[in-house]
Order: sequence, then C-alpha cells, then structure tokens
Amino acid sequence: MRCDRCGADNPEAKKFCGDCGAAFVPRPEPVPVPGQAGAFFCARHKKEPTRVTCGRCEKPVCIRCAVHGPVGVRCRECARHRIGVRPMGLLHSAGQTLDSPGGRTVWYLAMWYVVIAFISNLFGGHDS
Repeated sequence: MRCDRCGADNPEAKKFCGDCGAAFVPRPEPVPVPGQAGAFFCARHKKEPTRVTCGRCEKPVCIRCAVHGPVGVRCRECARHRIGVRPMGLLHSAGQTLDSPGGRTVWYLAMWYVVIAFISNLFGGHDS
C-alpha cells in the first residue's frame, strides 16, 4: 500500500508511514476507464477520463486539476507549497556562472558583437 501523503510503499500492518512519519492513510487506487487501456478517471473529478498523472504522487489528473511547472505536471496537492519559476532568479544564477574568468570574457565579446552588428546594420551594412 502507498502512503497518501508521500507516496512511499508501506506494509498494510503499519499505523504510521515509514518515510514521512505521518499517520498512514492508504492512497486510493486509480479507477480505470472501461474500454480504454491506460486511461483512468481523475482523482478529483470522478467522471473525467484522463491519461495524465501527477509526476510526484502518480494520481490521475484532468486538464482542470493539472498544474504545469518546470518539472512537469503536478496535481494541486503536490503543487500547493512549491515555489514557482522566478525568471530573475534564473538570470541571477546564469550571471553567477559567467563570473568565472573565461565566462565573463565570452559574455563581453557576445555583447560587443551585438552592439557592432546593430550599428553596422543601422548605417548601411547591407547594399540594397
């Protein structure tokens, strides 16, 4: 049986989950759609067939329940307390990798190339 909170496998006789330590509540098994192999009904919307599962807890999720993130589709319970993608944070971390001596030189050369290409196109770099 799998824990509903963390998804770890546990024997049936346990009262607490062996991984997260919470009171053991078995996860309900997904209900397959009759006549469609690999399709299940959504865990929240019992009449909505789907083939998409949560990447963390493997619950079947429909389009209304799916939360798209940087690591794939999650159910609303698994995506509730997660930090979203912060574009400025990605730029900051990219800048830190460029702080190495070779990385900074490449960055400056790329920026100068863009500036020179813009100026040459602005003042007739192409013959028409």
